Amino acid sequence: MQKFLKNHVFSLIAWVLILIISVVALPNITELTNAHSDITLPSNVESNVAQSIENNWGAKKKNTYAIALVFNKEHGKLTDADKQAINNTLDKFTNDKSKYGIKDTLLPDSNIATRKKLQSKDGTTWVAQFNVSKKGRTVEQVYNQMNRDVKTQGLRTYVTGADVLQHDFSASIQEGIKKTEAITIVFIFIVLIIVFRSPIVPLISLLTVGVSFLTSFSIVTNLVEHANFPFSNFTQVFMVIVLFGIGTDYNILLYDKFKEDLGKGMDKYKAMHDALRNAGKTILYSGSSILIGFTALSLAKFSIYRSAVGVAVGVAVLLVVLLTLNPFFMAVLGKKMFWPVKKFTGESDDKLWHGISASTLKQPIIYLVVLAVVTVPFMLMYSGHLNYDDTDEIADSVPSKQGLLVVQKHFSKGMAEPSYLYIQSKHRLDNEENLKLIDQLTRQLQQSKDVSFATSVTQPYGQPIDMLYVNNQLNTVNDGVDQARSGLGKLSKGANKVANGANRLRDGADQLQDGTGRLQSGAQQLVGGTSRLQSGAQQLQSGAVRLQNGSN
Repeated sequence: MQKFLKNHVFSLIAWVLILIISVVALPNITELTNAHSDITLPSNVESNVAQSIENNWGAKKKNTYAIALVFNKEHGKLTDADKQAINNTLDKFTNDKSKYGIKDTLLPDSNIATRKKLQSKDGTTWVAQFNVSKKGRTVEQVYNQMNRDVKTQGLRTYVTGADVLQHDFSASIQEGIKKTEAITIVFIFIVLIIVFRSPIVPLISLLTVGVSFLTSFSIVTNLVEHANFPFSNFTQVFMVIVLFGIGTDYNILLYDKFKEDLGKGMDKYKAMHDALRNAGKTILYSGSSILIGFTALSLAKFSIYRSAVGVAVGVAVLLVVLLTLNPFFMAVLGKKMFWPVKKFTGESDDKLWHGISASTLKQPIIYLVVLAVVTVPFMLMYSGHLNYDDTDEIADSVPSKQGLLVVQKHFSKGMAEPSYLYIQSKHRLDNEENLKLIDQLTRQLQQSKDVSFATSVTQPYGQPIDMLYVNNQLNTVNDGVDQARSGLGKLSKGANKVANGANRLRDGADQLQDGTGRLQSGAQQLVGGTSRLQSGAQQLQSGAVRLQNGSN
C-alpha cells in the first residue's frame, strides 16, 4: 500500500509541475483571440467570394482595418467654427498618413458626394472613414492612437468601425467568460455540497477539473500560436462549459462509488481501486464518445464549429487528470474526504423520483396534459427571431458602441458597417446594357424595407443621374427637335424671301435685258445720227468753202 500511495504522490507532483509549466507557457489570450476573431467560411460561400473580389480589386482596402471617426455636437447644429475644427483635425491625419498607416480616406467635406453621404441631414454629425494598414499593429493600438488624436474641442468624438467593434466584441466575450467561470464554480460548489453534504468534495472536484482546464487550454493556445490550430472567440467558452460540466458529472460518479465502497467496509486503498475499476471504466467509455464527437468537428468547414475541436483536447486531458490525480486524494483522505458525513452509502432509490416515475406509468395522459400546460406557454412566447448583431453583446458604455449608436441615430444602422455587393464578369461592364442591369439592381435594393439607401456606379449619391435616363434624353431630343423645327421655319421664311428676291431679280434681269436692247438700239441710232451729223458737218464745211470762194 505504501508503494501504491508513493506512486500517486508522484502523480500529484507531476501534475503540479505540469500545471506550473502550463500557466507559465500560456500565451496572451487577448491578443490571440483578436488575431483569430474573424469567422471564416468555405471559399465557395458568397461572402468569401466577395472578399476575394475586394482583395483583388480594392488594393487600398486589402490588409487594412476599417476605422470610422465620428464627430457629434450634442446640442444644436455644427457651426462654421465646428466644421473648421473638424477639418483641422482630419488634416492632422491626412497630412501624416505614414504615422497612422492610412491607406485610403473618405472625408465628409471633400466633395458633393461625401457631403451627402457623410454629413447628417440634421447637421449635427460628421463621419470620416479610413482604411488603416494592419502591418505591425493590432487594432487596439490603432484605436488608442486615433482615439487620442481625434479629440476636437466642443465636440463629442468617437472611434468606431467594424474592426474596432469586433475587438470590443472579443473583449466582451472574455469578460463574459470570466463571469461564466465564476458562476460555474459557485454553482458546482453548491450542487456538490447538496449531493455529498461536504465542503471538501466540491473543493477537490473543482481542483481536478480546474487543473485539466488550465493544462488543456494552455496546450490548445500554444498549438494555435505555433501550429495554426483551430481557434475562435468561443473556444474558451466551449471548453469551460464542457469540461466543468462533464468533469463534475464524472467526479460525482467516481466519488459516489468510492463512498459506497467505504460504506461496505473496504479500506480506502481497496475502495479507491474498486472505484477506479468500475466507475473509471464508465468514465472512459463516456469520455471517449465525447472525445470522438468533438474531434470529428475538425472536419467541419465552418470555423466556429471547427474551433470546438479544442474541447477534444480538453476532454482527453480531463480523463487523464480524473483517473490519476483523484486517486491521490482518495488514498490520502479516505473517509475524511466526505467530512462531516459519517454515514457512508452509495446510490439509493429516491422516494420522490421513484413515486413520480411510477405514477407517470400509471397515468400517462394526466402527466402529458401537465407537461403540455408547462411547456406550451414557453413555445408560444418564443418569437423565433434570430439576431446576428454581435454589437448587442457590447455594453452601451463602451466608446466604440457609443459611436455606433450616434451614427445609427443620425444616419442609419448600416452607415458604420455598410454591406457591399460585388459584381464580377468576364467582360467590361461600362456599356449601356450592363449599366441598365446594375441600375435595376440598385433600385431593387433601394425598395427593400431593410435597406436605408444604396449607391452604385449609376447612382453614386444614392440618387439617379438624370442625364443617364431615356426620359431625360428624350426631353433633350424633343428640345432639339423643337429647335430644329424653329430653325426650319426660319429657313422656310428665308427661302420665301430668297424666292421673292429671285423673282424680283428675274424681273429686273428682264427689264435689264429690255433696257440693254433699247440701249443697243439707241446706240445704233446714235451711231447713225453721228454719221449723219458728220456728213452734215462735211457738207457745211464744203458750203462754207464755196461761200468763201464766191466772196473772193
